[in-house]
Amino acid sequence: MKDWTLNVRGLDLLIRELGDSSDGIPTICLHGWLDHGIAFSRVVEGLPGRWLAPDQRGFGQSDHIGAGGYYHFADLIPDLDAVVEAVGGPVNLLGHSMGGTVASIYAAVRPEMVNRLVVAEGLGAIEWGTPNMVDRIREHLDQIRRPPAPVRIKDVTEATERLLKRHPGLTRDFAAELAEHGTLQDERGRRWSFDPLHMVRGPYPFREESYLELLAAVQAPTLVVWGTESWYPDEIRTLRAQTIPNVSVATLSGGHMLPYDAPAKLGRLTAEHFGLL
Repeated sequence: MKDWTLNVRGLDLLIRELGDSSDGIPTICLHGWLDHGIAFSRVVEGLPGRWLAPDQRGFGQSDHIGAGGYYHFADLIPDLDAVVEAVGGPVNLLGHSMGGTVASIYAAVRPEMVNRLVVAEGLGAIEWGTPNMVDRIREHLDQIRRPPAPVRIKDVTEATERLLKRHPGLTRDFAAELAEHGTLQDERGRRWSFDPLHMVRGPYPFREESYLELLAAVQAPTLVVWGTESWYPDEIRTLRAQTIPNVSVATLSGGHMLPYDAPAKLGRLTAEHFGLL
């Protein structure tokens, strides 16, 4: 099977076909912030079934938004809805970090389209301290006035070394694959392919009460996977996971980046939860 693009409200999203089968219920894999669909290549390696990993808007090889736009988190939900419609859901969902939050929200609002759900280190954001709307919107305005420039590197080799330094759980081969697919060449040289506008902090703080309401509405059997070195505080991990009505919880050795730190083990847990093994 080959990668393909899906036009969603004027943006071309790259859909990566990571499996080698079209049988059974499709699984859509949603990556985390500043990542891309190749993050799941080692997770699904050797597993049966159809595994699709979109590069979400402004990440990987998918389109960036146009001039004057901004990446609101809520835009990721209708993007996923369009992918599910294109593959003819219902689907299984596997989400990591940001992608896990997207997957959990979608499972709550489109229960008829989600068969089973796996969330790895991705049940919502963490707001340290007391959110202040005035400060948050002021910070957003200051950053959007002077948005960051693309993050440049010399070549794919340098990108690989940076990934290995930042994520010690990566193998060199996997880091090289991530670097190859997560960078691009333009008129000024090599750079990370994500839109730097993603690094501008959003204008609204995370609302715990609203997110718990969504988690309580998830009907799909759900597996929540945490890393032993998770950056989620214990009390938040427990509260959010146990708010999901039909939930089981597992822990793998590793940090927040479980698709990097424990891909095979995450893949096996996921496939077992989806009834593929």
